[in-house]
Parts: sequence; structure tokens; C-alpha cells
Amino acid sequence: MSDYEIITQDVDFNDCDNEPIHIPGSIQPHGLLFVLKEPELTILQVSNNTFRFFGLSADKLIDHSLDIIFDKYYVELIKMFINQKDFLARNPIKLSISLSNRNLLFDGILHRRNGILILELELSRFSENIYYLNSFDLVRAAVSKMQNALTLDDLCQTMVKEVRSLNGFDRVMVYRFDHEGHGTVIAEDKLQNMSSFLGLCYPTSDVPKQARKLYCLNWLRLIADVNYRPVEIIPSVNPITNSPVDLSLSVLRSVSPFHVEYLQNMGVKASMSISLIKDDKLWGLIACHHHSPKFISYEVRQACEFLGQVMSLELTSKEDSEDYEYKFDLKNIQVKILEYMSKAKNFIEGLVNYKPNLLDLVNAQGAVVCFDGNCTQIGKTPQGKDLKRLLEWLENNLQEEVFYTNFLSSLYKEAEKFKDIASGLLVILISRNQKNYILWFRTEVIQTVNWAGNPNQETKSTSGGRWGLSPRKSFDLWKETVRLKSLPWKKCEIEAALQLRNAVVNIVLHQVDELAKLNAALQESEAQSRQQATHLEKTLRDLQLAQAQLIQTEKMSSLGQMVAGVAHEINNPINFIHGNLSHVTDYTTSLLNLIYLYKQYYPSPPEVIQSQAEDIDLDYLIEDLPKILSSMRVGTERIRGIVLSLRKFSRLDESDMKPVDINQGIDSTLLILQHRLQENNYPTIEIIKEYENLPLVECYAGQLNQVFLNIIVNAIDALEVGWQDQASTPKIKIRTEITQPQDIDQDDTNSSIKISIADNGPGISKEIQPHIFDPFFTTKPVGKGTGLGLAISYQIIEKHGGQLTCLSTSGQGSEFVINIPIRQKGKVYDY
Repeated sequence: MSDYEIITQDVDFNDCDNEPIHIPGSIQPHGLLFVLKEPELTILQVSNNTFRFFGLSADKLIDHSLDIIFDKYYVELIKMFINQKDFLARNPIKLSISLSNRNLLFDGILHRRNGILILELELSRFSENIYYLNSFDLVRAAVSKMQNALTLDDLCQTMVKEVRSLNGFDRVMVYRFDHEGHGTVIAEDKLQNMSSFLGLCYPTSDVPKQARKLYCLNWLRLIADVNYRPVEIIPSVNPITNSPVDLSLSVLRSVSPFHVEYLQNMGVKASMSISLIKDDKLWGLIACHHHSPKFISYEVRQACEFLGQVMSLELTSKEDSEDYEYKFDLKNIQVKILEYMSKAKNFIEGLVNYKPNLLDLVNAQGAVVCFDGNCTQIGKTPQGKDLKRLLEWLENNLQEEVFYTNFLSSLYKEAEKFKDIASGLLVILISRNQKNYILWFRTEVIQTVNWAGNPNQETKSTSGGRWGLSPRKSFDLWKETVRLKSLPWKKCEIEAALQLRNAVVNIVLHQVDELAKLNAALQESEAQSRQQATHLEKTLRDLQLAQAQLIQTEKMSSLGQMVAGVAHEINNPINFIHGNLSHVTDYTTSLLNLIYLYKQYYPSPPEVIQSQAEDIDLDYLIEDLPKILSSMRVGTERIRGIVLSLRKFSRLDESDMKPVDINQGIDSTLLILQHRLQENNYPTIEIIKEYENLPLVECYAGQLNQVFLNIIVNAIDALEVGWQDQASTPKIKIRTEITQPQDIDQDDTNSSIKISIADNGPGISKEIQPHIFDPFFTTKPVGKGTGLGLAISYQIIEKHGGQLTCLSTSGQGSEFVINIPIRQKGKVYDY
């Protein structure tokens, strides 16, 4: 009987998803396992291979303390470790055993599972010093390369090369799971004579559900010899739990026979996998294959595991950076659509009648807005009965606020009829009771998938005479043409759809509330019809203004999120550069000091060194290098200051009224508008700042920044319109001052500050000035303005108990003056 027959006999392959692989009752033979009772460390269970290592049979060790094997010193060392909270981080513990003919050095690996203490032993192949010298520099260099990778592809390719240089496997791959669970090889490093697996797909059944759970628990899994003989654990049932011992966290856990046959069919004799985890989910695996048995020391495995953890942390930023420009475009489209909604009489017109529109928001080929029993269509969509039946199906099946699929016919069979229009579907639910939805459609995209062998499971007869699943025997290229699917929906597209839903829900809820009030008023009396008509007109006007204000708020929120996102993206790499500059400076100083010592003790170097020193102009390099590093530090500090200003402008976490620095808020706003102040098509606008040293002012910081933004943007627009007729340099002058003397020892409730923003543009005519704060009044061309900026700014200043006024003379510029109190009445703050 072969080793493989021993492993696979009486195994049922019928349902590998339910195979209890965490309690196999055996281990791999290259180590030993002890199940111990605390605190005395009595042996409750042990692997049945102790005679091979110690000359003691396993049954003789049961119910004895661990000191039957180890000296008292090592037993006390283990007790000391397990009493520490972070004892897992101290693995491995070096344990030595002296036998009559030799000394054995083990790596002791400790963990607890369900309250049970488990000790695993592996023969130590390398000393700690050798590992440190050989691996530390490799790991440090690998981490640096990974952090410098610009894209996800670069990161993955760097990872496979660095892992393979550490562990020496024949082939190392990055294997990424898609949303259906299938895996694809996206990076590979291998021996030159091996065929490539790059781009091959593996079906979700290759990694069953319970195996994926174990990959999330354990960052690394080693199978040193696929053709091993499993070593049973005796007794098979733990005397305390009355069940098999849970080996979920064990490094020696025996391998599923299904997986053993899978690897054998693949021609693999040893394997190692490293988990890649993103957002607490299994993103993929680093799979290592070898064509002969291969043991990797625990220290080297730790180094590979560490690289896997570093890569997992890098995944988010690298994946986000791939779609960074696309996300930025989606944000701009979202802001534009919200602006169109504010201009239209009906918000649905704003969604479909302009460019960009609903289709551009999520890159769809068709869309339908279902609202109050009416369906508005744009682009390619199902028609007539097909659309009606699809909506009925959604009504019965839509459970969440958002639903999406790129394989609609797999869920809704009738979709095959209109696959050319709607193989992909994205839906957001506005109101279930009113049956209000927005649907987006994507067309079928026929694709060819390169599978590693036929992904369809084969069957085989097991020893019990039953038929069950069998691991496939061939991994040759097997091409499949995939139909009825669209391009998948990206996460950023789904987020854009959800953000649109939030904006629409706010508008709809406000409309429902206002219309309910109108209906109640209209039913009171026909005799008051004229008065009601006037009231109706005013209410509808107020409703339109409230709706526009909601949309404007959504726009500012989107802008704030975009600004905060940009600041975050810049912050991480610049902090990394800035943090390392101190090390680079220290290293440079040390190297320069070393050069000085060489010059002192070896004033006459060999001719080749002297020639090289002249070629590189060593004296100038020594003088200039510290200056360059100093300049780099100044540059990174400047960038960090810009990032801080961006974050202060967005103030996403400051929705409450609080004391803030007004001058700082104005500076943050100017930074946001820097590109407008220096546009290539117009002269650079000069900013003149005359700031007084103001006290902190109690206000809604984000709203006040919105006021500054609206006024300064209007000034820039005015200067750009009139610059050709302007003889002098276009200027914006900003002045802040305290309007009443302030004594900090006295009550300053009545004190206020004055902010004036003036430009030397064409000014505002007398006929227009009375209307500039009216909602929807604008002199700008269609598409350039909504007439809401100054109206909303006026309300914000009133909300603060202040005043917003305009002083302007045609041809001589305009000045907007803001007066707001320093303290709000009834509020006391401890500065």
C-alpha cells in the first residue's frame, strides 16, 4: 500500500465544503505536537512520533508533566511565556534536549485554541544569528521596494520576487480572488524552464469555504512534503473537551486528502501559502510551489508572513490609486449633476437632461428613474413588458438600499432576452412604499477566461462505493467563452450611486413634508382660495429654495470629501519621505565623518581613489549634500503644511459650533482656489492680506468657509470677465479686524469682527445690487452659476447673528463685508 492510499482511504469527497479540516486528528511528520493541561503542563494528548525523536513511545508520556522530556529550566521558561499576554509574539521558543548520543535544538511554537494549550516542536535548522544576518537586510529591502511600488501590479510582482528570494521555492505566485470567489494568478516568479501560470484562473471550489476561514486565521501555511505519512494524535479525543483537538491555529495540522490529491495532480511536492487580507476579508494568497519536498525554518516563515502582512496593508492604497483619477472624475460628475438638479423644476430633469448625466455617474449604457409611478429612461434600457416584469421582480427581491450584479440572467432568467442591453444591473432604492428606484444597465461583454484545467468538477468512486467530487487531474490551459455578463461594477461607482441616493432621499423627504402641509392648507376653505394661492406660490418658492439648499449642501459635502481624500492620499507618502529624511541625514553625516577620518589618517590615497574623487568633485559633494537634504526637508514640511490646510478647509468632523481661527479658514480657502488665481488664460490675481490678530470666533467653521469660497470665487469670476479692459493688475484684498476693542478680562459677548473681501474688477451696477442676495438671481451664463452662492452665504451669516453687505461702484470694483459676533449669546467656552 502506498503512502497516498493510506492518506485517502475511506475519505468522502462528496462535499469538500463541509470537510472538518480543522480537526484532522493528525499532523505532518516533520514535527511533534503536545496538548497540555495548565498550569502544571500535564501531557493530555501527543503526536504518535515521539519515539523517533526522543526514544520514548507516545503512550508512555500521557498524564506526565512536560519535564519528562525537557529539563526543568525549559519547563519553567514555557510557563513564564504562557503567563504573558503577548506570548504568541515570542514564538518560537528555543528548546534544547540532551540525549545520550546527541543534542536536539527545537523551535517551540505555543498557542491556545478554545482554552486548550498546544505546543508544537520543529527541529531548528538555523541559529538566530544566521537568520538575522541572512534575512533582516532582505526583509528591510523588500519592504522598501513594496512601499515604493506605484501600482498594484508593481506591488504584486515585487512581492513574488522578494518572497522567492527568501524561501527558495521553484514558483511563487500572487493569486487574487474575484467577487465570485474564483482566483486568478496576477503575478509570478519561477524557474526559467517552468511553464507560466500567469493569467490562469482557478474555480472557487479549489479553495473551499472552511479553508478560506482558516486562511483568515493563519497568515501562513506550510506543507513540507505532499507525500507524507500523517502522524495520529493519541488519544484521539481530548479528555477535557471530549472532542477532537481543534488544530485551526496549528502549524503542523495535517492536510486534507482532497488538497493532497489536488497538489499531487499538479505535480507539486511541497507548498507554502501566505494570506493576503484586506478589510478583514481574504483578498488573495501568495502561493509557493516546489517540485521536491522542502522544509522552511520558522524564522524564514515569519519573515515571509511579515511581508504578507505589509502587502495586505499596502493593498488598500495601491488599489485605490489605480482608480484615483476615475474616482476624481466621478466626484466632479456628481457635483455637476447636483448642480443641474438644483436648476431644474423637477430634480429628475437634472438627472437626465444634461451632460454629464446619470449614465456618466457609473459608466452605464442605460438608466431608468422610477418615481411616483412614472419611468424616465435614458440610453439603452429594456422596454415595455420587459421593463415592467423586471421592476416587479425587483419589488419582490430587492432587500437592501443598493443591489448590483454583472450577471443578471443568473438571478433573473428572463434577462437573457435583453442581454445586449442589460446583462449588468445596478439599482438604488429611494422608497420601497412608493416603488421609487434608479436603475442602471450595462451591455453584455463576451469574454474568454483562461482556466487552469477544466473547472467543472469530476466524480469518482470512493472506497464506500459512493460517487463524489474529485480534484481535477489536468491543469492545462482550458479556455471558456463567458457570455451574459457585463463589466463588473467598481466599488467607487457603487459609492457614487449611494451618495446620489442620499441626496435624492433628502430632496424627496422635504418635498413630501411640504406638500402634505400644502394639501392640509388647501382643504381648509374655498373662500380663502386667493390667500391660499398666494401662500402656495410662496411655499413652492420656499420649497424650491430649500431643495436647492439641500443640493448645495450635498455639493459642499462632496467637495469636502474630495479635498479630505486628496489630503489623505498625499499625507501617507510625504510622511514616509519626511520621516526617513532624518535617517538619511544621520547616515549622510556618518558617511561624511568617515570620509573626514579617512582623509585625516590617509592624506595620500592611491591614485585610483584620488582620480575618482576628482571625477565626482568630492569636496563640492561634501559641501552640497547637506544643503540638498536641508532643502528636501523644507520641501516636505511645505507639502505637509499644504495637506494640513486642505484638511482644515474640509472640516468634515466639525459640524458643531466651536471657536476657530478665522484667518486660518480664509488661508485654507485661498489654498483650495490657488489654481484659479494662477490660470494660464488670465493674468495672475494678486492677493493682498491685511489680517489683525483675531481672537477665536465661535461659528460653524465649515459653513463660514463656504461663505469665503462663494465670495472669493465671485471676485475671481468678475476679474476674469473684465481683465482685458483692466489696465492695472487684478487684485483681491482681504482684511480682518475687531470692530470693537476687546478686553479678555471683560465680557466680550457684544464684540464682533469684520471681514472685508474687495476686488478691483468691473463692479456691480446699481440696478443689479438690490437683487444679488436673492435666490436664483445670477448674471452668469447658463451652466456657469445657479444664483445660490450669495443667497446661501447671506443666510449663513444671518444664522451666526451677523450681517453680509455689498459695497460696489460700477467700474471700480466690489467689496463684500461680513460682520459676525465673536461669541454667541448664552455660550461659554473654556479656551
